[in-house]
Amino acid sequence: MEKHLILFDIDGTLLNDDMRISKKTIDIVSSLQKKGHLFYIASGRLLSSARSYSEMLGKNIGTIAANGSVYTLGNEIVKNRLKDEAVSAIFEACKIYPKLQLRLFSTDTAYGMGGMLQAFMNLASKTKFKKIKSKADLDRLNTFITNGILCANDLSVLAGAKEFLKDAPSLCLSSSNEHNIELIPSGRSKAAALKDVAQKYGIKPQNTIAFGNGENDLPMLIESGHGVAMANSPRHVLEQADVVTKSNNEDGIYAFLSKYFAEDLES
Repeated sequence: MEKHLILFDIDGTLLNDDMRISKKTIDIVSSLQKKGHLFYIASGRLLSSARSYSEMLGKNIGTIAANGSVYTLGNEIVKNRLKDEAVSAIFEACKIYPKLQLRLFSTDTAYGMGGMLQAFMNLASKTKFKKIKSKADLDRLNTFITNGILCANDLSVLAGAKEFLKDAPSLCLSSSNEHNIELIPSGRSKAAALKDVAQKYGIKPQNTIAFGNGENDLPMLIESGHGVAMANSPRHVLEQADVVTKSNNEDGIYAFLSKYFAEDLES
């Protein structure tokens, strides 16, 4: 079989609800790597966090992080900056909606104002944090910001912020759940990174497979030759995927890969 590029979202896809990677998934990835297929993690997490899961999955697993703003090509790290005009608009939104909780990310550190939803804190337990009070604080740190996230318990606050930011320059909005707005440089997404990686390694578009379960996975699922939604995905994700596999708690990744690559695995 021709070489394939296979990408996994992390939360709700690669990880089960106990935050573990199935042994079946690890084993089938190892078997398919030996057949020459290429694997990547594709996550909204910052690089240091996403990379830790690449290492858990196996050796020589690539990483797409920050919703496509950062990705690895062998030993090279490709980074895209969230432009100053976009960051300024984000801080303005926080002034208008003070209940918003902000994190802006470099490849290994989160810079933020306010508290943060516990669900986010659980996901970012290995992340370094630095508190800031204003854009001026961030500017003084002179750091390379790749992406960010706004969170709130009050959905009306998020709706207002999303409306305010929808036309902000150099900024793309997405979401991984109803309580956040993901802040991404214009032109970047998991789908854009998928295309970059596939082109770099000479993999045909029809030989790309992407697994995901969230709104921020949709561009990647649509761009890939085979967009696979987990059964635990929201309805609008299920409706736009090419294939629906079992849930993240039922070895959905293994179920699809073992069937799709059956002949390759037997040879």
